[in-house]
Amino acid sequence: MTLNFAILGAGRIGQVHARAVAGTPGARLVAIADPAVAAAQSVQAAYGCDIRSIDAIEASADVDAVVICTPTDTHADLIERFCKAGKAVFCEKPVDLSLARVAACLKVVESTKGTLMVGFNRRFDPHFAAVRGQIDAGAIGEVEMVVITSRDPGAPPVDYIKRSGDIFRDMTIHLLRSIVLYAFSFRSAM
Repeated sequence: MTLNFAILGAGRIGQVHARAVAGTPGARLVAIADPAVAAAQSVQAAYGCDIRSIDAIEASADVDAVVICTPTDTHADLIERFCKAGKAVFCEKPVDLSLARVAACLKVVESTKGTLMVGFNRRFDPHFAAVRGQIDAGAIGEVEMVVITSRDPGAPPVDYIKRSGDIFRDMTIHLLRSIVLYAFSFRSAM
C-alpha cells in the first residue's frame, strides 16, 4: 500500500521532508503547496509532484497525509483543518506558541479522531539516544548538568523569526521536551 503525501511549505524543512517522503518505500509525494512559487517549483522539479493550493490539497482524494512545514503561527489552524478533512498530519514543532491554543487544537484532533505527530526529531537522533543510553546504564554516574550546543546550517529568514517566536524559543522546545521526558522517566523508575 502506498501512502500519498502533500507538503505544506517548501522552505528549508519542507525540502528536507520532501526528500524523506520521496525516498521512503511505500510513500509518494503527490503535491506541494507554497506561496513562494520558486520554492514550490524547486520541489516539483526534484520530485515530480504537483503544485497545489492548500484548499486543493484539503479537497484532494489522492492525498492521505500532510506534512506541515509552514510558519509556526499557522500550525494549529492547519492541524485542525486537515484532521477535519480526514488526513493524517505530521506537523513541525511547535503546534503553537500559546499553551491554550495547543490545548484547543488537541481537542479538535481528539474529537475528529485525527492522527497527529509533532516533529520532535531529537527523540530519534542516534547521538541523543547514545547519551541517554549511557546515562541509563549508569556509565557516567549521576547527572548534575547537561550542556547541549545546537546549530542550524544558516541564519533563518527574518520572516521566520517574526512568525516563529524567535530562534531561541523555536530551538529551546527541543531541549525542554528532552529534559521533561528524562525527568519523568527518572522519577518513574524510582
